[in-house]
Amino acid sequence: MGGEGIGKEEMALSHAQRVGKGFEILAEGLEPVIDRLMQDAAPPGKDWLGLIAANEASKHGGGMKLAKHDPQLQLKVITDYRKVFHDLIGHSGQRYASELRDARNAWAHNEKLTYDDAYRILDTMERLLRAVGAATAADQVREQRDEHRTQIDNKRALDRARKSASASITVSAEKLGSWRDVMIPHEDVRTGKYAQAEFAADLYHVANGKANSPEYADPIHFFQRTYLTDGLKELLSNTARRIAGDGNAEPVFNLQTNFGGGKTHSMLAVWHLYAPGYEATDFPQPVQDMLGETPIVSGVRRVAIVGNHIETAKPTHEGGRPGINTLWGELAWQLGGQDAYDIVAESDQNRVPSGASLRQLLEAYAPCVILIDEWVAYARLLHGREDLPGGNFEGQFTFAQTLTELAKAIPGVMLIVSVPASHDPKDRNTRGNEAEVGGVRGQEALERLQNVVGRLGKHWRPATPDESFEIVRRRLFEEPTSAAKKERDFIAKALVKFYREHGAEFPNVVLDPKYEDEIKAAYPIHPELFHRLYEDWSTLERFQKTRGVLRLMSAVIYRLWQAEDPAPLIMPGSLPLGDEWVLGEVTHYLSDSWKAVIEADVDAPNSTPERIDKSRAVFAQRHITRRLARAAFLASAARTGAQQKGVERKRIWLGTALPGDIVGNFASAIHLLSEQALYFYVDGSSYWFDTQQSVNRLARDRAEEYRSHPEDVYVDIVRRLKERDAASKHKGLFGRVFPGLERGDISETNEVALSIIHPRHHFSTQNQVSPARDFATQALEARGDTPRVNQNMLVFAAADRELLGYLMDATRDYLAWDSIVNDQDLPLVPDQAAMAKKRRKTADDTVWLRLTQAYNTVIYPIWDDKTGRIGLRSVTIDDEGDVIPARVETKLRNLDQLRAVQGARLIRHDLEKKLSKVWEKGHISLGDLWQYYCRFPYLSRLRNRKVLEEGIFRVLEELTGDVEGFAVAAGYDEEDRRYIELVIPGTGEYFSQLTDRSVLVELGRAKAQRAREEQERQSVPTPGGDGADLTETTGTAPSGQPTPGGSSGPGPKPPPLPAVRNTRFWGSLHVNPERYSRDLNSLAKDLLALLTAPDGVELDVEVQITARRTEGFSDDTVMKVLENLGHLKVEGKFEDR
Repeated sequence: MGGEGIGKEEMALSHAQRVGKGFEILAEGLEPVIDRLMQDAAPPGKDWLGLIAANEASKHGGGMKLAKHDPQLQLKVITDYRKVFHDLIGHSGQRYASELRDARNAWAHNEKLTYDDAYRILDTMERLLRAVGAATAADQVREQRDEHRTQIDNKRALDRARKSASASITVSAEKLGSWRDVMIPHEDVRTGKYAQAEFAADLYHVANGKANSPEYADPIHFFQRTYLTDGLKELLSNTARRIAGDGNAEPVFNLQTNFGGGKTHSMLAVWHLYAPGYEATDFPQPVQDMLGETPIVSGVRRVAIVGNHIETAKPTHEGGRPGINTLWGELAWQLGGQDAYDIVAESDQNRVPSGASLRQLLEAYAPCVILIDEWVAYARLLHGREDLPGGNFEGQFTFAQTLTELAKAIPGVMLIVSVPASHDPKDRNTRGNEAEVGGVRGQEALERLQNVVGRLGKHWRPATPDESFEIVRRRLFEEPTSAAKKERDFIAKALVKFYREHGAEFPNVVLDPKYEDEIKAAYPIHPELFHRLYEDWSTLERFQKTRGVLRLMSAVIYRLWQAEDPAPLIMPGSLPLGDEWVLGEVTHYLSDSWKAVIEADVDAPNSTPERIDKSRAVFAQRHITRRLARAAFLASAARTGAQQKGVERKRIWLGTALPGDIVGNFASAIHLLSEQALYFYVDGSSYWFDTQQSVNRLARDRAEEYRSHPEDVYVDIVRRLKERDAASKHKGLFGRVFPGLERGDISETNEVALSIIHPRHHFSTQNQVSPARDFATQALEARGDTPRVNQNMLVFAAADRELLGYLMDATRDYLAWDSIVNDQDLPLVPDQAAMAKKRRKTADDTVWLRLTQAYNTVIYPIWDDKTGRIGLRSVTIDDEGDVIPARVETKLRNLDQLRAVQGARLIRHDLEKKLSKVWEKGHISLGDLWQYYCRFPYLSRLRNRKVLEEGIFRVLEELTGDVEGFAVAAGYDEEDRRYIELVIPGTGEYFSQLTDRSVLVELGRAKAQRAREEQERQSVPTPGGDGADLTETTGTAPSGQPTPGGSSGPGPKPPPLPAVRNTRFWGSLHVNPERYSRDLNSLAKDLLALLTAPDGVELDVEVQITARRTEGFSDDTVMKVLENLGHLKVEGKFEDR
């Protein structure tokens, strides 16, 4: 027996041979149609083939020999001259021709064809032939396709015998049993023998005894597997009553629904209801219950006319027919053979319907049921033709009008017509209707037929979603026992409980109390799987809703049954897309390019999800990434042409999660998938697969390249620091912000400045020594080769080493996306370009966020009492804020390490406690005091000099200023040892301005001078003896009120002080222009540092620069020098010769 099987397989046609035979049949069927339409379109007197040959010769040179029977030429003509064929075949027919043209080229070049490739090519041939009305050729191709399918089934049966079913990826659910222990598939499903039937409800083949499957050919089998929906019950009950003589029953039914909506199956139910030799009691109980008391009348005539199996261009002789031309001739023949045909023979030969002969025919052969399917497909072929045996376009609607009226008038006549729903190009849910209707001619035929049938016919109700679930469940599974139903209910309740425990992770629908009932109704198939197939996959042109669901799910169930799937339900994440059979079913409805998607990024050995799962144990235990990828594929693959491609992740979670899963791991897994997959897209919380390669992989590869070029990453980080954090509106209390500058570029400043340390110098909390601390130490010590003076005026912000790593990752990601967006040579389709821009924006936002987070360390100078030297202290910023300077400012102010206000008492405190040796002299100039604040961290860190001046002014306002404050003078006369324009708090005196020479005076000294001044004033004799005071120099008005400045009269001049030696130094230096850095450095270290070491030194250094160039300086040099003049506050200009 095994030898016989092998022999048959060897004798079977190869895939290429089968396709080649299909192209021969295709060419024979297309030739007359193409010849007629092209000749009609050609100029009068011109041969269309000759015109094309001449055109081709002008393009390619040489004489072109073309043949009308060449399928390559035929397909090229259909696709190149679209307008000629559009009215007949529409957009769908053009797609068929385009697909076959590519297939013809592949076949001609001996490209390898798989079983599924060959099947699809033959299927598309049949569709195109039916679209042009070549019914005979279409039937022949169908036979080739069916033989090929049988060959596939035999091959796969052998393969299944050789393979172990353990290869499937399956998971169990916590405390829940397997669906396999609850629901048992029908034998043909669990053994994989269903494929030959294809679940194809075909009225023509059943009515003509050509159906291969008992479930469609045998009435009892048919009704055992058929779920009676409300719409089907109404149709059957109404038909039974009409045939039994109930005058209230509807005589005409209009079965109008979307493509694949169950019209043909409903017609088959009526056909089988009146199968000869059966009584009501022979049928399953649901059918008997539906009929009730209505009997099934015996001897009812049945007519099944299927428009796309009847040719309009030639008479029909099949089955002994005498060359029947028209539909009314076919109607008569099926009702009563030759005798019935003779009644309408004349009108059939004349190709014009006759109302009188039709009435005579129906009255003679009632009761009868007349089923007409694919009427639009037949009528559109008559559009614009008067020479066809089938009659003309108008005659069809005259016939339809007459037939519907007679069905209503004659008792016992039941007319059921299937009419496709209208096609809306903007509605993806009617995409399949376009193929069923055809082109412009089909649309017109549909509208005319709707006007006739819709006026008299009762509209049929298609199955609801819940009924569709039951249709599929009943066809695939045996009826569950009472114990199985209890287990089903337990699983449904446990699943809903699991969803509600993780409510935020799933769509709101799972919280609806009705969802538990929905799980029970669909069990063992998860409702989400049903919804995706019926709502999304049913929009695909080839996917005929229930038939498509049955074909796909039967393959899935067989594979999972063989693999002993332990899961409680069949989930979207359970689909074994890596299985050859399941893959073949899926790609039958999708383009071939989806195979590469599935193999690379969904479900195959060494696919991206499998590699991710293997990389992490928490994923590998339950194949999380692979299951998520399957669910995402099912939810998105059919939506490729939709405006909104993405599916929210809650839907993907719903199609994957089972009790026992840690739902929190899903986000990590799908994130890794989005980063590593070639065909997976992400937009916010929406995900989808596409046949266009996503730029994710390219972006990831480019980001990885930046790891070896960290300086490029640093450049972008520093750019951001300059753009945002160094902007004037973000500086806050800082007078200057130095973003990412090296220490030699951080200028000396007498206002508090912030250095945002370059990211290459990170800060580590783990080590006392870190690059950031080293940088801060060196920056405080010197500016390049010049010692830094104002060390208390500089603080630092540094990036934490760990957080910097995240910032670098984000920046690499941004740079990668930015390079993709700006790469003019990258061939991005519009969707990819838009996605790249979105991803760049997302990455950009992430960098800004992580930039602020990374710079979370403040380093500032302190005075180390133990060493008597300046040290550093670092603290972590834990305050909120969007920009680095603001965060640093807040932290320093909270630590009292940065002041924007300094009261007089605090100044007095600093003088007495921290500058006591200087304060012992009894006074200090403002210029010297400010220098101390700038230089030494043991003093308060004031924002700028204005803060100090405002504090000095405030001494006059404070109530205790005359006790806890100090006096202020415009200066100190060393020669007279007297404070000039002395002002003492509490006296009502005031001063208007402060300069470097202004002096803060110890209150005791100030009051002593004031007492001496008062004594001196009183000792001066009054001219004229009238007691009038001189007011020129006393500082006191005649009224006794103090004058501005508060200075006293001259009084007796104190004795001259001895001369002070060496009070001034001056010097000049000619700098070597080739070694100016060395000379200036030596000047600073060896001379200026010595001169400024003592207290009270006023240093004035003036640098004169003269540079000459005979040919003049370049414009670039001039521009840079002038820019730096402003930055360095240097006066200078260029001069012309």
